[in-house]
Amino acid sequence: MKQNDLVGNKKESLNEGKGSSSEEKNIGPHLKPNRIETLPSFTLAGISAVTSNEAELRNDGKIGQLFEKFFIENIAGELGADIKESGHYSCYFDYEEMDLGSYEVMVGVKVQDEVQVPDLDSITTFTVPAAKYAVFVTERGPIIEVVQRAWANIWQWSRQKGVERAFTGDFEYYPNGIDPNDGQAEIYIAIK
Repeated sequence: MKQNDLVGNKKESLNEGKGSSSEEKNIGPHLKPNRIETLPSFTLAGISAVTSNEAELRNDGKIGQLFEKFFIENIAGELGADIKESGHYSCYFDYEEMDLGSYEVMVGVKVQDEVQVPDLDSITTFTVPAAKYAVFVTERGPIIEVVQRAWANIWQWSRQKGVERAFTGDFEYYPNGIDPNDGQAEIYIAIK
């Protein structure tokens, strides 16, 4: 299976400005998106599970296990993708009760719509719909920690007056060559 090009210029935007500007860190009570971006639909393939924020917060979650399985079992390789060149995604969709209930989470890679995904029982595909996104760039650091902090701030941001999440499909993008101990990711939140 072939790997489609990156969405927009994610690779370039993540590698620019590696300094310590307040916009890059993007944490704290005044969190705002780094930018608003409209993207066309694209398809992801990978492995998925159903979880909830409550389960993830009480250490009964599945997200960490999905990432571990994705890398240990070389799921990207099974799909014919090279994440060292293209990066990978974590996508959240099929929300019940917005962010209060369960949702499906997938760790995967971007694939071409017309390319057939191998017939593997464990592989899920999801077409991220065309949407307008609030894009948040995490601070640089241990990737698990900086992404968790960014999500905590995004939940606060999403409850502000005037913010309307669409819940059609949100995703994290991890660029090629990301260092898990000193990395930076982008989080895309679908908005109305």
